[in-house]
Amino acid sequence: MTKIMRSLIVPGMIALALILQGCTVEGGNDIIVVNESPAAPRGVYSVTGDEQVLVEWYPNQESDLKGYIIYRSYEEVGNYDEIGRVGSAVDSFVDDDVENGVTYYYAVSSYDLDGNESDLSPETVVDTPRPAGKNVKLEDYYFEPDLSGFDFSHPERGAQTFDRSDIDIYFGVDTEVNVLYIYSNEAKDIGMQDLGYTDSMDDVDVSPTQGFTSVFVEAILGHTYAFIMPDGHYAKLRITDTGDIEDAWIVFDWAYQLQPDNPELAPARN
Repeated sequence: MTKIMRSLIVPGMIALALILQGCTVEGGNDIIVVNESPAAPRGVYSVTGDEQVLVEWYPNQESDLKGYIIYRSYEEVGNYDEIGRVGSAVDSFVDDDVENGVTYYYAVSSYDLDGNESDLSPETVVDTPRPAGKNVKLEDYYFEPDLSGFDFSHPERGAQTFDRSDIDIYFGVDTEVNVLYIYSNEAKDIGMQDLGYTDSMDDVDVSPTQGFTSVFVEAILGHTYAFIMPDGHYAKLRITDTGDIEDAWIVFDWAYQLQPDNPELAPARN
């Protein structure tokens, strides 16, 4: 890569050396204008989206910084292609030229006003975008059995009959204890885990790989839940609204990882 050098005063150097360095001499002092590359961006990380990946980094501090170059590869080492450039005041980039279920590697470099470029960022940033959706509403399976089930792998179907063999989860109320529950499809042996309250669904970046239950979990407003399918696909949902015991329903946002055995649902900061 091209290197940029910055100003440095070195007394006693001969003019020939300065010329060979591409530098200038002023007055009685020998002044070498040394070209030094800007620092490689640090703190690069990604956030998974649905057919998009958000790449962010910590801003550089060089006064002559012009911007950043974003690279992408299908391999961890090598074969990185430039996919975009942003100005020095920008510290993020949205890659929307991606396919759900495909894994990508990212790196970022910086360059200055002379067009000289830094090394690539040192972090290993890997991301697999996945489908996601919002505002799915499930009714109590006892009162509205046709609107109580959900299949993460076929979200376009929306709410489905709770006793279909291909659904993953369904919703209902235990009236004896007055508690809302998410039930798993026992025929498919779906694993479920309550990850507690989160401010948003993106607060859960990676699903746990252990500690799942296979029967039911209490459905609590604001909680995010992780799921593991028998074929190795991970999913999550966050409950955004609920009805009461007499008029029971839940509304949730969801995400589903198309790549088997990959628990990353929204990779966090490195």
